[in-house]
Amino acid sequence: MAAVMLLCAAPLASATGGATGGATDGAVDGHPPVHGAAPLYVSDYADNDVLRVPPGGGEPTTVAATGLTRPTGMVLDASGGLYIADTGNNRVVRVPGNGGPRAVVPTTGLSRPIGLALDTAGTLYIADSFNDRVVKIPADGSGQVTVPTTGLLHPDGLALDGAGNLFVADFVNDRVVRIPADGGPQTTVPTTGLSQPTGLAFDRDGDLFVSDSGNDRVVRLPADGGPQRTVPVTGLNSPYGLAFDPAGTLFVADFNNDRVVALPVRGGQRTLPVAGLHTPAGLAVPRPGRDAY
Repeated sequence: MAAVMLLCAAPLASATGGATGGATDGAVDGHPPVHGAAPLYVSDYADNDVLRVPPGGGEPTTVAATGLTRPTGMVLDASGGLYIADTGNNRVVRVPGNGGPRAVVPTTGLSRPIGLALDTAGTLYIADSFNDRVVKIPADGSGQVTVPTTGLLHPDGLALDGAGNLFVADFVNDRVVRIPADGGPQTTVPTTGLSQPTGLAFDRDGDLFVSDSGNDRVVRLPADGGPQRTVPVTGLNSPYGLAFDPAGTLFVADFNNDRVVALPVRGGQRTLPVAGLHTPAGLAVPRPGRDAY
């Protein structure tokens, strides 16, 4: 139910069932608790801010994005600018990569925006959740456009594959849909038993990962059409945002456990040492070879 409450952007208290250490915390197989060569951005839903965890771990800093209310989805552009779904304020903001003041992205009529995605041309896609639609803001400044979709109910996470096809977590309909880049008809991605899907992310092999929040798990859909698999991670409670770092580590925003879980390619599971998280929702990592704010 935590994901439903997030959709409503209602005030939330901190969960009481968070991770408390043990075998999944700290080092894995004798390796230090680092998360690759890129910073990780975490939207702290209950605390109304965004944290930047430096490369290799360490003390997080707060991103200079004043006035946020219930931030959720995030994405970084090619220049290191960070887009944030300011869900409670019904808008999207951008914090420049050079640390300049945040700006509001020009949109019309958004209601509880959540998922964000950027294509290679710089077009921004927004899951306009309470309007049951996805809109896009072209990089050329031509203005907001509604993406042709059918039957969405509270769309949530968004992701683009290598060919530019758009994938949408259709939260209430317990499915993921695919919008072809060439304008072809929407299709439903073959899945089994999804309940309230939220975050989406592609790995470097093109496999699609889905936060199956109602089932407290993450599932993997192979690019070659092979069978759906459950990602080996324990103890999740309403997982939300997903992200991969350049080394291929998967990060999971474990919303109701007030933590972010890292799953390295070599295997194992650990909790990132980030103190004070309260219902982390969105995650973002810069593109390979580029730092950010």
